[in-house]
Amino acid sequence: MRGYCGCIAALTFVATFAQASDAAPTRSDADDHWQFVVAPYLWLPSVDGTMRFSLPGGGADASTGPYDYLQNLKFAFMIQGEARKGDWSLFADGIYLNFGRHESAVNATNGLFGPRETQKSVETSFRGTLVEIGGGRTMIRQSWGYVDAIVGMRYLGAKGTLDATAVSTTSAGVGANPQLDVSQVQNIFDGFAGVRGRVSITGDGRWYVPFYLDLGAGTSKFTWQAMTGVGYALKWGDVSLAYRYLAFYGSGDQLVQTLRFSGPSLNVIFRF
Repeated sequence: MRGYCGCIAALTFVATFAQASDAAPTRSDADDHWQFVVAPYLWLPSVDGTMRFSLPGGGADASTGPYDYLQNLKFAFMIQGEARKGDWSLFADGIYLNFGRHESAVNATNGLFGPRETQKSVETSFRGTLVEIGGGRTMIRQSWGYVDAIVGMRYLGAKGTLDATAVSTTSAGVGANPQLDVSQVQNIFDGFAGVRGRVSITGDGRWYVPFYLDLGAGTSKFTWQAMTGVGYALKWGDVSLAYRYLAFYGSGDQLVQTLRFSGPSLNVIFRF
């Protein structure tokens, strides 16, 4: 938990000197001064995947979600930002999500849940801290918009909890009825590379389509993220509505085997 709090504090410090990732650079940005923006936002993702828990005598893969943010989300913290000077930029993004208990299905490898027939009553809960930090350079800048090449690091601190009751059925009748309450934590560090930018859809550039795509790996076998939507530029900043997808794919005995976030995002971007 100290790691979660530390990541949020570090992100808040970075974001104080940051600019939102879909804020557009203009010709005047080529001047030798920094421009900053902070963007609190609301992302309402559906979360699903599979977590692998280590149990006495074996293990179990628990299918998590899909968590419904309207019913299961207990707390969320979200902010992103960027600092830009000419064609160069630094950006940061941070999320804390805490989902309550949710009914799940378990595929046991051995131990308390197998190999005998079992009837299972299982609930899982999930909470995670996501922090992304990276940099970019504008490779294309035209009247219709711009495209940045980006590289960075993505951190996910994930905690999964498995609460279960297992009733084993044998030839002699009903066996033991063990109660399980297992919590496990995994810290995931992945590098990524990709592109981002925006395309104007009106002559004055006020209405535009932001886009983002990255691919990466590290602790995860593979991770990727995509985002697009529609935005409107104002004098003090931008407002955009987007759809965002983020996925992690693990391997071996890692807690996070698969984890997917997907849903709409409302972004309010303040420039200064």
